[in-house]
Amino acid sequence: MIKRVTIYGDSFADPHGDPGFFPTWHSRLRDRWPETVNYAECAAGPMYSFKQFYQDLPKLNHEDLIVFVISGAPRIYFDIKEDSNKDIHQWNYNICRKVMDKTHRPATRTANCNNWMTLNLDKARYAIDTFSNETLAVSTWKYESLLYTSSRIQKCKVFIWHLSFDGSPAPPFPHSHQHHKSSFIKTSLNDDHFYAHDEGLADAVENEYVEEERLHEDFSLSHDLHYKVNHLTEANHEVMYKQITGFIDGSEIPKFLKNVYRGMYNKDEFIYD
Repeated sequence: MIKRVTIYGDSFADPHGDPGFFPTWHSRLRDRWPETVNYAECAAGPMYSFKQFYQDLPKLNHEDLIVFVISGAPRIYFDIKEDSNKDIHQWNYNICRKVMDKTHRPATRTANCNNWMTLNLDKARYAIDTFSNETLAVSTWKYESLLYTSSRIQKCKVFIWHLSFDGSPAPPFPHSHQHHKSSFIKTSLNDDHFYAHDEGLADAVENEYVEEERLHEDFSLSHDLHYKVNHLTEANHEVMYKQITGFIDGSEIPKFLKNVYRGMYNKDEFIYD
């Protein structure tokens, strides 16, 4: 029987700043399992999430449920001692963009971030080029493989969402030759202890929009907008909750809902990496 839930991930799971418009999937998990801990942070990458997971792994057992959003591989985590503010992940994100996309100029950066880049940019580029397979190309394959192994050895239950889930390489980082791979395991190892969902979260976001509203520019219809939290509507938060509980309870695991959001749609509105 599950007694504890631990959540790892990025903005799809981040509980901070939740405006409380509706029950989120992670708040509903806490209602069912009060011993729920959520380590998700907006803009955090998998390197950061697994840093915490490595610490938690030895104590996991059959009473634990691990929920993991394997976020964007290019969100490399630099352990920057100079930074002590709450924007550490945004800072790291801007550094990654600068390191891997030499033409990219983030609109805003802190003075500390600029100073760090001036001193360390060449070193960061060298490290990423040297360890590109470890950090970008096949890193998500390794992450999901460790999560599967953990479910075997620690006897815990593991539920995974990927950003994309088509089994093929995700698009390269802008202005980079480097592809980061999507799931290797896919659904081939799903069982009572391990479940990788077969729909990507980034696709779920885009597919929420009602098609006929995508090109609508009449802002007098703003009263038709619905709130979104963690990039998703209330309807899909309920779906995410039911996906997890379906896995735990052995019941149906629903698909994400499509065409449920009548907000204005802009192709540049959701750029994940």
